[in-house]
Amino acid sequence: MTDTPMADEFGDSIDVENAQRLGELLAVLAGQADPEAPAITLDTLDGYLTALCVGPSDAAPIQAMDALFGDDWPAALDEQEMTDAFMEALHVRWNEISDSLEPQPLLEAPEQMHLTPLISEFDEETKAELVAQGAISEELLARMPAPGAMWAQGFLQAVEDSHAWTLPQGDGADDLATMLEAIEAVTLDEDSTPRAAYIQQAYEDSDGIDQNALIDDMLFTVQDLRLFWMQQRALKDAISGLTGEDSKH
Repeated sequence: MTDTPMADEFGDSIDVENAQRLGELLAVLAGQADPEAPAITLDTLDGYLTALCVGPSDAAPIQAMDALFGDDWPAALDEQEMTDAFMEALHVRWNEISDSLEPQPLLEAPEQMHLTPLISEFDEETKAELVAQGAISEELLARMPAPGAMWAQGFLQAVEDSHAWTLPQGDGADDLATMLEAIEAVTLDEDSTPRAAYIQQAYEDSDGIDQNALIDDMLFTVQDLRLFWMQQRALKDAISGLTGEDSKH
């Protein structure tokens, strides 16, 4: 299992050891969570953190933890004196995401992939080993989400939780909806009608559009969203400034 398939390509832009440590500490929290609740993976957390960095409001990584695990999430870590180690690993990852979304590089090289997501992927050898060890059944393995799906789900959950990712009709709302559709597409089942319909609508040449292509487009879209919300903030500030000037006369 590779916790970050893009790490080799980007070299020092990801602290792989920190990502592994974060995943291990996150597993402690997952082990204490309600077994009936949806599983929260490193991918889910990473997608959520990225949405917080990208979005329209100032945010902090603690918001992701409270949203995904509830306000009392530190208790399980406190019992094993792991809270400080977790917070350190969390902030290292938060800073990596923030650095990768610095606006100036995005503006100067929009065709370059700056974002470095933690997207887990099981290769065929790892799958076979897990089944042989009894760690996972073939049935459960077959039901596992496709690569990128959990990351996208985390991102979209942050969008939903925020209640700030909305715009009045005509103020970029259509562009925002289109970009969010590109992220949602990664979560759609491979053989589903909604996925086929999306690909047919979104691509002039739909042949060869697989999960990896959807992931690439999702990540470029996330970079575009970072600039989109910066522009929306600048526009809002400009309007507020004009309104303030008008009110003085």
